[in-house]
Amino acid sequence: MNMALASASTPAAVPADKADRSGLFLLTAAHLVNDLNQGVLPAMIPWLVMHRGLSLTLAATLTLAANLFGSIVQPLFGYLSDKRSTAWVIPVAVLCATGGTALIGIAPTLPLMLAGAVISGVGVAAFHPESSRFSNYFAGRKRASGMSTFTVGGYLGFALGPILAAPLILAFGLPGVAFLLIPAATVAVLLFRELPRFNEVRRTAHRAHRERSGKDDWRGFSLMAFVVALRSTTFLAAVTFTPVFIMRVSGVHAVFGSFSLFALLLGGAIGTMQGGRLADRVDRRRVITLSLALTAVLGSLLAICGTHFPAYALMTVLALGFGISLGLSAGVLVVLGQEYLPKHIGVASGVTLGLANTVGGLAAPAFGKIGDDVGLVMVYVAIAAFAVLAFGGTFLMPKPQGVQQA
Repeated sequence: MNMALASASTPAAVPADKADRSGLFLLTAAHLVNDLNQGVLPAMIPWLVMHRGLSLTLAATLTLAANLFGSIVQPLFGYLSDKRSTAWVIPVAVLCATGGTALIGIAPTLPLMLAGAVISGVGVAAFHPESSRFSNYFAGRKRASGMSTFTVGGYLGFALGPILAAPLILAFGLPGVAFLLIPAATVAVLLFRELPRFNEVRRTAHRAHRERSGKDDWRGFSLMAFVVALRSTTFLAAVTFTPVFIMRVSGVHAVFGSFSLFALLLGGAIGTMQGGRLADRVDRRRVITLSLALTAVLGSLLAICGTHFPAYALMTVLALGFGISLGLSAGVLVVLGQEYLPKHIGVASGVTLGLANTVGGLAAPAFGKIGDDVGLVMVYVAIAAFAVLAFGGTFLMPKPQGVQQA
């Protein structure tokens, strides 16, 4: 990795229209490690239910705590990043996010688990506004492709989270997730070394007026935020309940449920890359519409299979397709938000990502209640319904003013 990075002692400015692949690569790797924590928490839920005596509703409350408190600080960090450089937040956030996850695994009581969830959620949230800003800088003209590359890091982190958590928990119990502090510390050191170059890139972007041209469209951004809220509810509910859903309806071990979550998130990474490339060639809004239409269809198919054809292999393939369809819109929505608010891209990133976590996190206990009272198949019926609503909302979004796609 060091060969791909510019020397911290000789920071090199990159023209605003030229991609900085090494900077984008480092941020993508950091995104992966940061969002491992969001993949680990859903994978821990079956073990928390089995070994800590939590109900589905209480286990989902950990997701609520992580996302709600994190979302409160995320727009604030976005506002601060519009005022001054806060690149130092990126490595600190990675350490905070992983430390909180480790505390959930070690904690013997629910209050301490909730404290760990809050710490992790704040860390995850603090990471995104500033790292999204620098991904915008490093991407050059092809912002959708660059943002999708960055977003893939998050999806891969989500996907690898359960894959790494399962053997660690099997070998060491729930405290085994603390081993994730090793990659977090490694990435944080690399990021600290590169902070001078990050700050120079920001100054170069400001000198080029990269983010000051254009006019903010708050109405368009608000309409897009409505779609983001519905989509995020779909995504976080699927991520939280897919492992236990497939495990119970198919009668397989919790490890196989975690593998299905990996398939869903791997599909998300694949879809994110393809969505970014497509959105640099066609209207970004149409890519989002296509993404959510396919998501509604595949979510419905998962609910049908859970009732009539609960074959593990079939449902895992459908989970992969569900992830691909939902991933098509992931990076595109972040870029679209920045294009609606070109003078406040930190706020745009913070609000977009923060709203995603807040609404999805608030809905998680409600989905858990549905699973406890009615059954897990109805959870996926509700997931599909939210995807349908998000699909309808895409037709309300206007085209950003003065945006020319590469």
